[in-house]
Amino acid sequence: MNRQYPANAITITPMHRHKPSIAAAFKWEIRKVGNLWYWLATMLFDAVGIFNGWDQYQSYKPDFQAQGVTWAAVWGQAILLPSMVFMPVLVAAFAAQVEANEHKGRNWQRLNASGMVGTALAGKVMHGLLASLLTVAIFESEFILVGVLVGGFSPVELGPYLLRGVPMTLAVWAIMTLTQAIAARSESFASTMSIMFLLTLAGCALSLAAPSLALPYPLALITTASAARDMGNITSTASMVASSMAAILWVLISLLIFRHQARRAI
Repeated sequence: MNRQYPANAITITPMHRHKPSIAAAFKWEIRKVGNLWYWLATMLFDAVGIFNGWDQYQSYKPDFQAQGVTWAAVWGQAILLPSMVFMPVLVAAFAAQVEANEHKGRNWQRLNASGMVGTALAGKVMHGLLASLLTVAIFESEFILVGVLVGGFSPVELGPYLLRGVPMTLAVWAIMTLTQAIAARSESFASTMSIMFLLTLAGCALSLAAPSLALPYPLALITTASAARDMGNITSTASMVASSMAAILWVLISLLIFRHQARRAI
């Protein structure tokens, strides 16, 4: 069921003028999104990736133990499929569903009429960042639990993998914001997902064929940010900064497009 922004998404000043409340818009975004399917799917498909990573570790365990390699032996394979396929597709579906409902309920027209487009966009961006943080936190949590409880790995060596959560969160956020921008134009869930699926396939191909060229490509950002195909740079601060900056740039570009398309809804 489509929901509209409630009256309490704005506050009244003593001068009886409507003042948009970004905090209220953010809370409303959290309440109105039916996203249980997304979190369940994220946990499931992350587990598939973790299983792949653990299976590789078990297959070459004597070699890894001889080299003193633990977390790195699991991480590379564990994050590869989630970063290249599962996360981009699920994140796109999550954002596309939300924006399709906005169009069905003609919410953008109402927001334009009330002058609250900017407030709604701010709420959506904040919610997108929160959802991105939780998305990455689920993968990191499963990775840590398997490493500590099953593998007996030392948590002391987790630093680089936890730090990788920062550029990965920004990369997920970039994909979510880009999907919102595309959805604001295409309007339907099916058309938005068709575009995002094609972009995801292109990102997979680019990551496999030319990893060095995949850095600025939005649908390859998670793979680059996680260092899945460049484990030698897993601890590289420069690599993390470069991935973070690329993701932030795409967030800003996508937000500008999203804002333009939202203001055109009349």
